[in-house]
Amino acid sequence: MLSTDPKQESMIKRIEQVVSILMEERPLFKEDINYAEMVEHLAKVFAENLSFEKFNIISEQSFKNRCSGIMSLQLLGKIGEDFTPEQMAIFDEAIKRK
Repeated sequence: MLSTDPKQESMIKRIEQVVSILMEERPLFKEDINYAEMVEHLAKVFAENLSFEKFNIISEQSFKNRCSGIMSLQLLGKIGEDFTPEQMAIFDEAIKRK
């Protein structure tokens, strides 16, 4: 995502730093999430939901937690992508029993 807007560049840089940290801390993120796609997705989510001013005042810990939550949801969404119909049926049955 190339941008000439200094605000957007600042936002992307902050997102890139946190995504890198989270991917190092949590190997599943690194294995199953595409870094560039996640940075782009997070930039879009934050740009659509927060003004630049509100984005900038989010504490580092809160920002990291928000990014981690979004990344976790993306990872959760991948469960079952490669399941066969039989595996999906087993998974569905296991979920129903819980």
